[in-house]
Amino acid sequence: MAEAQKATSSGNGGRLTSPEIDREIAALKDEMSEINKHLSRLFSATGRHAVRSARQQYGRAREAADEALSEASQLGSEAADAIVEARDSVADAVEESVQQRPFTTLALALGIGFVAGAMWRR
Repeated sequence: MAEAQKATSSGNGGRLTSPEIDREIAALKDEMSEINKHLSRLFSATGRHAVRSARQQYGRAREAADEALSEASQLGSEAADAIVEARDSVADAVEESVQQRPFTTLALALGIGFVAGAMWRR
C-alpha cells in the first residue's frame, strides 16, 4: 500500500513521497485557479465586446429597416395617389362617353361583361 502512495518523478531515486505529491497537487490547483481567473477576465472582456458589437449591428439593422419602411410607405402613398387619379380618370372618361355616345357605351359594357363572364367560367 505504501507503493500506491508513491509516484515516479526526478526526486529521490525517481520516486515522490506522499507529501511531495500533495505539494505538487496543491501547486497544480493554484495554477489551475490562476488560469481560471485569466479565462474569466478574458471571457468577460470578450463578452462586453460581443455585446457592444451586437448592439451596433442591431442599431444598423434597425436604421435600415426604418429607411425601408419609410420608403415603402412613401411608395405606397404614391401608388394610392396614382390609383385615385386613375379611378377619377376612368370615371370621367366613362361619364363623358355615356353623355356623348350612350348606346355605344352600353354595347361596350355588355361586350366587356360577356368576355369577363366567359373568362370566369374557365
